[in-house]
Amino acid sequence: MADLNAKIGKEDVYQNVAGKHTLHEITNRNGEWVCEYAISNNMKIISTYYQHKRIHKGTWTSPDGNTLNQIGHVILDANKKGGVEDVRTMRGLNCDSDHFLVKSIIKQKLIGTQMKTIKQRKWNQTNLQDHAMLKQYRTWLHNRLRGKEVQQDIEGEWTQIKEAIIESANEVIQTQTTSSRNEWWDESCKLIMSQKKQKSVLPIFCKDKSGNILSEHGDILRRWRQYFCDLQTINTRNEE
Repeated sequence: MADLNAKIGKEDVYQNVAGKHTLHEITNRNGEWVCEYAISNNMKIISTYYQHKRIHKGTWTSPDGNTLNQIGHVILDANKKGGVEDVRTMRGLNCDSDHFLVKSIIKQKLIGTQMKTIKQRKWNQTNLQDHAMLKQYRTWLHNRLRGKEVQQDIEGEWTQIKEAIIESANEVIQTQTTSSRNEWWDESCKLIMSQKKQKSVLPIFCKDKSGNILSEHGDILRRWRQYFCDLQTINTRNEE
Protein backbone atom coordinates (compact mmCIF):
# COMPACT_ATOMS: atom_id res chain seq x y z
CA MET A 1 0.00 0.00 0.00
CA ALA A 2 1.52 3.31 -1.10
CA ASP A 3 0.59 7.01 -1.23
CA LEU A 4 -1.34 6.74 2.04
CA ASN A 5 1.06 9.01 3.93
CA ALA A 6 0.70 6.57 6.81
CA LYS A 7 3.44 6.81 9.41
CA ILE A 8 3.44 3.84 11.79
CA GLY A 9 4.87 4.55 15.22
CA LYS A 10 6.03 2.36 18.09
CA GLU A 11 3.05 2.80 20.45
CA ASP A 12 2.11 -0.22 22.54
CA VAL A 13 -1.51 0.01 21.41
CA TYR A 14 -0.52 -1.10 17.90
CA GLN A 15 1.98 -3.80 18.86
CA ASN A 16 -0.41 -6.54 17.68
CA VAL A 17 -0.39 -5.31 14.08
CA ALA A 18 2.95 -3.46 13.76
CA GLY A 19 6.51 -4.44 14.57
CA LYS A 20 9.13 -2.55 16.52
CA HIS A 21 11.41 -1.85 13.52
CA THR A 22 9.38 1.00 12.09
CA LEU A 23 11.08 4.24 11.08
CA HIS A 24 8.86 6.57 13.12
CA GLU A 25 8.18 6.93 16.82
CA ILE A 26 4.65 8.38 16.64
CA THR A 27 1.77 7.28 14.44
CA ASN A 28 0.05 10.00 12.39
CA ARG A 29 -3.67 10.11 11.57
CA ASN A 30 -3.33 8.16 8.35
CA GLY A 31 -1.23 5.60 10.17
CA GLU A 32 -4.00 5.18 12.75
CA TRP A 33 -6.48 4.45 9.97
CA VAL A 34 -4.15 1.83 8.51
CA CYS A 35 -3.66 0.19 11.92
CA GLU A 36 -7.40 0.16 12.59
CA TYR A 37 -7.99 -1.40 9.18
CA ALA A 38 -5.37 -4.08 9.91
CA ILE A 39 -6.89 -4.82 13.35
CA SER A 40 -10.42 -5.15 12.01
CA ASN A 41 -9.33 -7.51 9.22
CA ASN A 42 -6.82 -9.61 11.23
CA MET A 43 -3.84 -8.36 9.22
CA LYS A 44 -0.23 -7.40 9.90
CA ILE A 45 1.81 -4.42 8.72
CA ILE A 46 4.64 -6.72 7.75
CA SER A 47 7.01 -3.97 6.55
CA THR A 48 7.63 -2.94 10.20
CA TYR A 49 8.84 -6.36 11.39
CA TYR A 50 12.32 -6.53 9.84
CA GLN A 51 15.42 -4.80 11.12
CA HIS A 52 17.32 -2.74 8.52
CA LYS A 53 19.31 0.46 8.27
CA ARG A 54 17.37 3.70 8.32
CA ILE A 55 17.87 4.32 4.60
CA HIS A 56 16.43 0.87 3.85
CA LYS A 57 13.24 1.55 5.82
CA GLY A 58 12.21 4.88 4.25
CA THR A 59 9.96 4.75 1.19
CA TRP A 60 9.83 8.50 0.38
CA THR A 61 12.33 11.33 0.55
CA SER A 62 11.74 15.05 0.25
CA PRO A 63 13.08 16.96 -2.80
CA ASP A 64 15.81 18.55 -0.65
CA GLY A 65 16.84 15.13 0.63
CA ASN A 66 16.56 16.07 4.28
CA THR A 67 13.32 14.28 5.17
CA LEU A 68 12.89 10.51 4.96
CA ASN A 69 9.52 8.91 5.72
CA GLN A 70 8.20 5.37 5.76
CA ILE A 71 4.74 5.90 4.28
CA GLY A 72 4.49 2.85 1.99
CA HIS A 73 3.78 -0.46 3.69
CA VAL A 74 3.20 -4.14 2.99
CA ILE A 75 0.06 -5.48 4.67
CA LEU A 76 -1.12 -9.09 4.59
CA ASP A 77 -3.18 -11.59 6.56
CA ALA A 78 -1.83 -12.55 9.94
CA ASN A 79 -1.82 -16.25 9.13
CA LYS A 80 0.45 -15.56 6.10
CA LYS A 81 3.09 -13.71 8.12
CA GLY A 82 5.41 -16.72 8.28
CA GLY A 83 5.64 -16.85 4.49
CA VAL A 84 7.47 -13.49 4.24
CA GLU A 85 11.22 -13.61 4.75
CA ASP A 86 12.14 -9.94 4.33
CA VAL A 87 10.82 -6.49 3.36
CA ARG A 88 13.11 -3.56 2.54
CA THR A 89 13.44 -0.48 0.33
CA MET A 90 15.46 -0.63 -2.91
CA ARG A 91 17.08 2.81 -3.31
CA GLY A 92 19.23 2.09 -6.33
CA LEU A 93 16.36 1.56 -8.79
CA ASN A 94 15.17 4.53 -10.84
CA CYS A 95 11.39 4.27 -11.17
CA ASP A 96 10.81 7.96 -12.08
CA SER A 97 9.14 8.73 -8.76
CA ASP A 98 9.92 10.30 -5.41
CA HIS A 99 8.92 6.96 -3.81
CA PHE A 100 11.35 4.10 -3.53
CA LEU A 101 10.59 0.58 -4.64
CA VAL A 102 9.72 -1.80 -1.78
CA LYS A 103 10.90 -5.37 -2.19
CA SER A 104 9.33 -8.34 -0.40
CA ILE A 105 10.84 -11.81 -0.28
CA ILE A 106 8.07 -14.38 0.00
CA LYS A 107 8.58 -18.06 0.71
CA GLN A 108 5.75 -20.07 -0.79
CA LYS A 109 5.42 -23.82 -0.53
CA LEU A 110 3.93 -25.20 -3.71
CA ILE A 111 1.44 -28.02 -3.56
CA GLY A 112 2.79 -31.06 -5.35
CA THR A 113 0.61 -32.65 -7.99
CA GLN A 114 0.89 -36.22 -9.12
CA MET A 115 1.34 -36.63 -12.83
CA LYS A 116 -0.73 -39.30 -14.49
CA THR A 117 1.54 -41.97 -15.92
CA ILE A 118 0.61 -43.15 -19.38
CA LYS A 119 1.55 -46.74 -20.02
CA GLN A 120 3.16 -47.00 -23.43
CA ARG A 121 2.68 -50.02 -25.62
CA LYS A 122 5.78 -51.98 -26.59
CA TRP A 123 5.21 -53.76 -29.86
CA ASN A 124 6.71 -57.17 -30.56
CA GLN A 125 10.09 -56.54 -32.16
CA THR A 126 10.24 -60.00 -33.71
CA ASN A 127 6.98 -59.51 -35.59
CA LEU A 128 8.06 -56.04 -36.70
CA GLN A 129 11.11 -57.56 -38.40
CA ASP A 130 9.10 -60.31 -40.06
CA HIS A 131 8.20 -59.38 -43.66
CA ALA A 132 5.18 -61.69 -43.73
CA MET A 133 3.79 -60.06 -40.58
CA LEU A 134 4.36 -56.58 -41.99
CA LYS A 135 2.53 -57.52 -45.21
CA GLN A 136 -0.36 -58.88 -43.17
CA TYR A 137 -0.38 -55.69 -41.08
CA ARG A 138 -0.64 -53.51 -44.19
CA THR A 139 -3.55 -55.62 -45.43
CA TRP A 140 -5.38 -55.30 -42.10
CA LEU A 141 -4.80 -51.55 -42.03
CA HIS A 142 -5.99 -51.13 -45.60
CA ASN A 143 -9.20 -53.03 -44.90
CA ARG A 144 -9.83 -50.99 -41.75
CA LEU A 145 -9.44 -47.66 -43.51
CA ARG A 146 -11.38 -48.64 -46.59
CA GLY A 147 -14.64 -49.05 -44.67
CA LYS A 148 -14.40 -45.76 -42.79
CA GLU A 149 -16.47 -42.72 -43.69
CA VAL A 150 -14.70 -39.51 -44.64
CA GLN A 151 -14.80 -37.00 -41.80
CA GLN A 152 -15.34 -33.29 -42.33
CA ASP A 153 -12.84 -32.08 -39.68
CA ILE A 154 -9.20 -32.96 -39.35
CA GLU A 155 -9.51 -34.13 -35.73
CA GLY A 156 -12.12 -36.72 -36.62
CA GLU A 157 -10.03 -37.89 -39.58
CA TRP A 158 -6.96 -38.31 -37.37
CA THR A 159 -8.98 -40.20 -34.74
CA GLN A 160 -10.15 -42.74 -37.32
CA ILE A 161 -6.62 -43.25 -38.69
CA LYS A 162 -5.16 -43.62 -35.19
CA GLU A 163 -7.77 -46.19 -34.14
CA ALA A 164 -7.23 -48.17 -37.35
CA ILE A 165 -3.46 -48.24 -36.82
CA ILE A 166 -3.72 -49.36 -33.18
CA GLU A 167 -6.37 -52.02 -33.90
CA SER A 168 -4.35 -53.46 -36.80
CA ALA A 169 -1.17 -53.51 -34.71
CA ASN A 170 -2.94 -55.26 -31.84
CA GLU A 171 -4.28 -57.95 -34.17
CA VAL A 172 -1.11 -58.60 -36.18
CA ILE A 173 2.02 -57.19 -34.52
CA GLN A 174 0.83 -57.68 -30.91
CA THR A 175 2.49 -56.22 -27.86
CA GLN A 176 5.74 -57.31 -26.25
CA THR A 177 5.27 -59.69 -23.34
CA THR A 178 6.48 -58.25 -20.05
CA SER A 179 9.44 -60.01 -18.51
CA SER A 180 11.93 -59.38 -15.77
CA ARG A 181 14.77 -56.97 -16.47
CA ASN A 182 17.44 -59.66 -16.01
CA GLU A 183 16.26 -62.24 -18.51
CA TRP A 184 19.69 -63.90 -18.49
CA TRP A 185 19.55 -64.67 -14.74
CA ASP A 186 18.89 -68.40 -14.22
CA GLU A 187 19.82 -71.24 -11.89
CA SER A 188 23.30 -71.63 -13.37
CA CYS A 189 24.03 -67.98 -12.58
CA LYS A 190 22.84 -68.47 -9.00
CA LEU A 191 25.12 -71.50 -8.62
CA ILE A 192 28.13 -69.57 -9.91
CA MET A 193 27.45 -66.67 -7.54
CA SER A 194 27.13 -68.99 -4.52
CA GLN A 195 30.44 -70.67 -5.40
CA LYS A 196 32.07 -67.27 -5.73
CA LYS A 197 30.84 -66.22 -2.27
CA GLN A 198 32.20 -69.41 -0.75
CA LYS A 199 35.59 -68.84 -2.31
CA SER A 200 35.65 -65.24 -1.18
CA VAL A 201 35.68 -66.34 2.49
CA LEU A 202 39.26 -66.16 3.72
CA PRO A 203 40.55 -69.61 4.79
CA ILE A 204 41.91 -70.12 8.33
CA PHE A 205 45.33 -71.77 8.66
CA CYS A 206 47.86 -72.39 11.37
CA LYS A 207 51.14 -74.28 11.74
CA ASP A 208 52.11 -77.10 14.06
CA LYS A 209 55.40 -77.32 15.98
CA SER A 210 57.19 -78.72 12.94
CA GLY A 211 56.00 -75.82 10.74
CA ASN A 212 53.49 -77.86 8.76
CA ILE A 213 50.34 -76.01 7.68
CA LEU A 214 47.08 -77.25 9.21
CA SER A 215 43.87 -76.49 7.30
CA GLU A 216 41.33 -78.87 8.83
CA HIS A 217 39.06 -77.41 11.48
CA GLY A 218 39.69 -80.20 13.99
CA ASP A 219 43.47 -80.07 13.58
CA ILE A 220 43.45 -76.29 14.08
CA LEU A 221 41.47 -76.58 17.34
CA ARG A 222 43.82 -79.28 18.70
CA ARG A 223 46.85 -77.16 17.78
CA TRP A 224 45.50 -74.15 19.65
CA ARG A 225 44.69 -76.32 22.68
CA GLN A 226 48.23 -77.67 22.68
CA TYR A 227 49.62 -74.14 22.31
CA PHE A 228 47.81 -72.84 25.39
CA CYS A 229 48.76 -75.92 27.41
CA ASP A 230 52.42 -75.31 26.56
CA LEU A 231 52.08 -71.68 27.65
CA GLN A 232 50.55 -72.74 30.97
CA THR A 233 53.38 -75.24 31.55
CA ILE A 234 56.01 -72.57 30.86
CA ASN A 235 54.37 -70.14 33.29
CA THR A 236 54.20 -72.82 36.00
CA ARG A 237 57.92 -73.59 35.64
CA ASN A 238 58.81 -69.90 35.88
CA GLU A 239 56.85 -69.54 39.11
CA GLU A 240 58.72 -72.53 40.71
